[in-house]
Amino acid sequence: MNPWAILGVIALWAGSIAGTAHWFFKAGSDSELASQGREDKIAAKAADAAASAAAQAISKITIKHQTIKQEVEREIQTRDVYKLAECNTGPDSLRLFNSAIPASASSLDPSGVPRKNPSD
Repeated sequence: MNPWAILGVIALWAGSIAGTAHWFFKAGSDSELASQGREDKIAAKAADAAASAAAQAISKITIKHQTIKQEVEREIQTRDVYKLAECNTGPDSLRLFNSAIPASASSLDPSGVPRKNPSD
């Protein structure tokens, strides 16, 4: 047999395989595009249906203005509590605090903390 004939048959065989592969790839690609197109249409229909349902629900909302006239209840608590036993600031903080108090404060006891009654 002629080597050129064998080479020609091999070339035709390779070409047919390549053509078949290309055809199958194109068919798969077309199928995928068609599938995506169907999904896009379904998604668009679902979005339109959701928007329509939301618009109908919003249109059914009624606005009701109501004025409430009632006295406001207030509870104010004022407690000045200075507990020296719970003060964990240390001697430096106490020194800074005492230096901020004006020198004319006559109601100070020797520790630098104000007394309850200035007459004590």
